Amino acid sequence: MTSRDPTDANFDHDGVRLHYVDWGPTGSPPMLLLHGLRDSARSFDEFAAAMRGDHHVVALDSRGHGDSEWAGSGAYRFEDLVSDVGATVDHLSATHGRDLVLVGHSAGGRYAWAYAIEHPEVVRALVIVDIDPDPINPQTQRDFAAFDAEPFVWDSLDPVIEKLRNRPMFATDDMVRRQTEAITRDHPAGGLVWKSDPLVMDEYERPDLWSSWSRIKCPTLIVRGRKSTLLTHETAVKMREALPKNQVRLTELENAAHWLYQDTPEAFEATVRWFLAGLE
Repeated sequence: MTSRDPTDANFDHDGVRLHYVDWGPTGSPPMLLLHGLRDSARSFDEFAAAMRGDHHVVALDSRGHGDSEWAGSGAYRFEDLVSDVGATVDHLSATHGRDLVLVGHSAGGRYAWAYAIEHPEVVRALVIVDIDPDPINPQTQRDFAAFDAEPFVWDSLDPVIEKLRNRPMFATDDMVRRQTEAITRDHPAGGLVWKSDPLVMDEYERPDLWSSWSRIKCPTLIVRGRKSTLLTHETAVKMREALPKNQVRLTELENAAHWLYQDTPEAFEATVRWFLAGLE
């Protein structure tokens, strides 16, 4: 491990052990990163490493994901995931302060703004990455059908890499391989399985969040990939128009789909930096 490597840490909340990746440095303004379904804190590695020069960056593994504990049946309600965000902020507040930049991708974006509207005194700015407030999303429904058709155990890493490559993604082969390694683990009987509790998908809740979206009070950046089929241009514009003009920004990145911070990492970093610079 080098001085530039992040630190792995854990804490308990509501009977569940939660894991996070702490990129440091202590004393800088805090930034908390929240991933989406069947993803992990390590999916943000490139972005986190880039931002740690200006922020104390922490990436959380949501319950049932990555190296956080599997919570069991009935413990993956929307409110449980939002509660984990608050518990993480409280756990880290002694060293990170409470002037927080909250970055949420996909489902993590929904948890991010649900927390932000209840704690405006904590969240300085919100970055919502390729997710919508709708209760039903056609792309999400297609994704869930594809998940149901997958094998539980994969024979090797290569078919999982191919699965991620077909999301579609515009990321480099090296990025896709590192992401695949981060979200899978060895199965005791051989092969690989996803590093997430299958119950996460079975119990996933997608409430209508349009009313809560309009209650956001902090500066907010919406980012989508122009090739994304999850957050459409039309919905992104509707989200922008639901908030005061001087509070919200919308950016659409070329050559990027849903995982845009991996597809075009330099452009995503530059967009977030541009947004945060406007707050100063």
